[in-house]
Amino acid sequence: MDTAAIQTQLQEFSKAYKYDTAYLEELLNASPGAFGAFSPGMEICKYRKALPLDAYFVACVATMKGEECGPCGQLNLRMAVEAGVDRELLALVIKKPNLLPSPLRDVHDHAFAVTQGPLQDPERAERIRKHYGDEAFAELAVCITGNRVFPTLKRALMKADHCEILTLDF
Repeated sequence: MDTAAIQTQLQEFSKAYKYDTAYLEELLNASPGAFGAFSPGMEICKYRKALPLDAYFVACVATMKGEECGPCGQLNLRMAVEAGVDRELLALVIKKPNLLPSPLRDVHDHAFAVTQGPLQDPERAERIRKHYGDEAFAELAVCITGNRVFPTLKRALMKADHCEILTLDF
């Protein structure tokens, strides 16, 4: 493992997205093996084929809201804007998710609910499946799961020491 190259990639990512990757750099420096074990999991939240782009990023941001990880939520907002997701839609995700169009509100509410514990809504899940399809629903589950990895790692490393109000002021 070329730790110097990985360190450079993390620093470039940090600069490009104004996201503090210090916790990942610390993991890499403390245990390249642990970082190597974790790094394949970093790809899990990127998979998207059937799930539409807007639904994918609604799920990402809603997951981070549920995890109460402002820096990760802000990162996902920046990535969503970069990918072409409408800022007005993202503003609803942040401030007024109840005003999202029905399918996206269901995606938001499902992602948020998953972060909150065992409360499930089978009717909402069925609406998501009907609207987007089984493949997209499976991708949604992977998206939510993958995004939760980062706040969990931050907390486990004792690096989740600040919060951030989500904004689109960039």
